Amino acid sequence: MYVSAVNKLLADKSEIIANFELMRRVLFDTTALEDERAGLQGEIAVVAEMIQKCVEENARVALDQAEYQQRYGGLAERFDMVKARLGEVTEEISSKQARGELVGAFVEELGRQDELITEFDERLWYSLLDYVTVYGEDDVRFTFKDGTEIRA
Repeated sequence: MYVSAVNKLLADKSEIIANFELMRRVLFDTTALEDERAGLQGEIAVVAEMIQKCVEENARVALDQAEYQQRYGGLAERFDMVKARLGEVTEEISSKQARGELVGAFVEELGRQDELITEFDERLWYSLLDYVTVYGEDDVRFTFKDGTEIRA
């Protein structure tokens, strides 16, 4: 089963490689996310400074504590929201980069394979295949690292 699934994939290798090259920038580009991350980091610095000034002002001047708590609470809430978004963006960047590297390695290995295989190849198994799902005796599906699924 493995051999036939890999050979089906190899039969389409030119198309898979071409599609990957076309989609690489779209699927794995992190430029916009990195710009957003930089902006969020700047905003965190500004809000942290505003919180510090708020606390210092409260320590120096007798302020209405209800107003102070409201102002401080609003700044702290804004800080937490920006920090949470920064975490999400950072995770998304890492995820896209990792997936891009994984699929890039898959495509590179696929490109190196010059001919169809006739027997199990452990190196190909680890470099091309992500996982196998067995739904039943006659329904086994090989999912490759680029997301391609072949039913064998």
